[in-house]
Amino acid sequence: MKLKLSSKSHTLEQLAKIISFADVLPMLRFKVSEYLDSSHLILEDIVAKFDQNLIVRSSSVNEDNNITSNAGGFDSVANVKRNKEELDKAIQTVIKSYGKSLNKNDEVFVQPMLKNVSMSGVVFTSDIDTLAPYYIINYDESGSTSSVTQGDGKNLKTTIVFKNYNKYTDKRVKQIIIASKECEKIFNNNFLDIEFAFANGKLYILQVRAIVQQNKTDLSGIDLDESLKKLYKKLKKLNAPHPKILGNKSIFGVMPDWNPAEIIGVKPKRLALSLYKELVTDEIWAYQRDNYGYRNLRSFPLLVSFLGVPYIDIRISFNSFIPKKLNESIASKLVNYYLEELSKNSNHHDKIEFEIVYSCYYFGIAKKLESMKTRGFSDNEIKRIEFELLELTNKIIDNKNGFYKKDLEKVELLKEKYSDIVHSSLSTIDKIYWLIEDCKRYGTLPFAGVARAAFIAVQFLNSLVDEGVLSLEDKNKFLNSIETISKKLTNDKQFLAKEKFLKKYGHLRPGTYDISSLRYDEAYDKYFSNFEYETIQDNFQFTSIQIEKIEQLIVENGLRCNVDGMMAFIKESIEGREYSKFIFTKHLSKVLSYIEEFGEKLGLIKEDLAYLDIQKLKNLYATLDHRDVKDIFEADITKNREYYKYTQAIKLPTLIINEDDIYSFELNVEEANFVTLGSISEKVIDLDLNDSVAVNGKIICIKSADPGYDYLFSKNIGGLITCYGGANSHMAIRCAELGIPAVIGCGESMYSKYIKANVLTVDAANKQVRIIS
Repeated sequence: MKLKLSSKSHTLEQLAKIISFADVLPMLRFKVSEYLDSSHLILEDIVAKFDQNLIVRSSSVNEDNNITSNAGGFDSVANVKRNKEELDKAIQTVIKSYGKSLNKNDEVFVQPMLKNVSMSGVVFTSDIDTLAPYYIINYDESGSTSSVTQGDGKNLKTTIVFKNYNKYTDKRVKQIIIASKECEKIFNNNFLDIEFAFANGKLYILQVRAIVQQNKTDLSGIDLDESLKKLYKKLKKLNAPHPKILGNKSIFGVMPDWNPAEIIGVKPKRLALSLYKELVTDEIWAYQRDNYGYRNLRSFPLLVSFLGVPYIDIRISFNSFIPKKLNESIASKLVNYYLEELSKNSNHHDKIEFEIVYSCYYFGIAKKLESMKTRGFSDNEIKRIEFELLELTNKIIDNKNGFYKKDLEKVELLKEKYSDIVHSSLSTIDKIYWLIEDCKRYGTLPFAGVARAAFIAVQFLNSLVDEGVLSLEDKNKFLNSIETISKKLTNDKQFLAKEKFLKKYGHLRPGTYDISSLRYDEAYDKYFSNFEYETIQDNFQFTSIQIEKIEQLIVENGLRCNVDGMMAFIKESIEGREYSKFIFTKHLSKVLSYIEEFGEKLGLIKEDLAYLDIQKLKNLYATLDHRDVKDIFEADITKNREYYKYTQAIKLPTLIINEDDIYSFELNVEEANFVTLGSISEKVIDLDLNDSVAVNGKIICIKSADPGYDYLFSKNIGGLITCYGGANSHMAIRCAELGIPAVIGCGESMYSKYIKANVLTVDAANKQVRIIS
């Protein structure tokens, strides 16, 4: 028997008669007009029908229709006592909530209040944005039946299951999906929004309505079945032992190491993805690690793309953090140890170098390495690991001949090469080719080295806090004393004329690799209206006692430097990381501008060019065939635009530990990175929706911690929340420098809640975010 979705109450009443795999609570429904005429009779019917506390619910023609769900638009009143006075008060509350939209067919219905609820939530029978074939189950186990819909649950969980997958580890999830499939069949509709609850071992359906399809990108027709089967096989192959890689298996994540989620996002278009691979993750990353004394992973790409979603091959990443002189058997044991630790502590996937991997030496590391004895490492093996990390670190931190010093010199060469190419008579294609080649050799390669040094610098600072030499406040003041590009930008904005300011900073873009992201010189007023000039920079000085303690630690740990040398290294590497990125992004930004310029000559707009693979452009430098360039580009753009539909439709976890994870996974309630000890309660601004509003003093939400959003710090923002980003990200460090309370990399699940809030409290010291309104 087929049913048609109608009002909330009528739909449930009809469903109750035929559903087999769930229950529907009994009800009494009536029109508002009937109640206004004969309230006493209806109240008597309610009291006679039920013998427990009740819930009074809305059922308006202005909700749950094909145009709008109007979810939460009208009131329901729970836990109403079974007496006429309380019932009348509750019913009047519901009727009043209809307001001016009250229709003659509007109803109210009453049901028993569920007791002993063990799980409640909402299941969508398709992705709510793309209508792709997934069951998305958002649930709460606190006993509340409204925490999911109201968004006020403290421990909400989300499980995502591909529709054609039928292996269920959780019996309740299996029961929900079976009941959902039955509802889809009954209503002949694959796009349903179903509220449910488990109580006393039974599954109850509380509401069924259609997912509104208007204004959606409908990708329901895409067949993901074959694509997922191919991905499953690909993961099997990538997980197999490899003669040149240590580790018994691999894990894949979107946020470890070179963190593609932070830099290009989890669903980048082809140009951004291919540029990132070309400039960093195909080869450059491994050259840098090898140069700095780690294992040689050249020829191994760090980033793998699964249906357009960029993942870091974490086994390869872990290999690349092993000192190259470490004994092979110890190294193999260490990589497998890292893989096991991440498998057990998946919430650390965005902070593997802080919580999982030992990639450098720092104060107190010997005590931390001792914990590895419980995992089968001998005293000798631990000593060998410690020694090799010390040797490697000493070579890096040498502030006279350290690797990072040479890399900073290389970056200076890049500035000269930029001018040579841009002002040459080379064709646009040739300029693009050589800007990319120079950017790799003199830009991203040295940047990767200086960034590695900056990470080690931060580890030393953190260890000084752990050792009790510095307080957290001292560390943040020291960071704020560092002269960074961001501070220079703010000062220059105050004193430089617009033309001179843009000559220096105009190449910057919030989306560094995204051709659609406007440069500062293309959207000056957008980025710098309501500009705040105030910058606070601490003139931090270590006390004599602190200097003495640091000197003692340096000697005791066998580091080949003194206090002045160490502090110079920390300062130079952190400043140098920002500076080298500032320089190489000028090359990258010019590449994107040239691509746009070349595309215009062919009649292609940048929204089209975003789908072009950079290799198609590079190939033109040394290859000529019979085809017209426009035809080559359009064919590639058309193909990649079609492929991107699969990228949009696919739902994958942030961390793939086992092959089956691609079919069924739970969104992590990620342990976010809290920055500073500050606290702020303020209005929330989702910059993706409101990119032109005043942000002064507000808590700003951005999807990723892309350094291109640096202009925000010139606008005196009050707080920052990012969905993606790590503890050592640029934005985290900037917030620490400026004393801005921040939540970096809170994850998809929590981020989606924060951007819906009106006012939040970010209490960084207590590592809490509270939704105020």
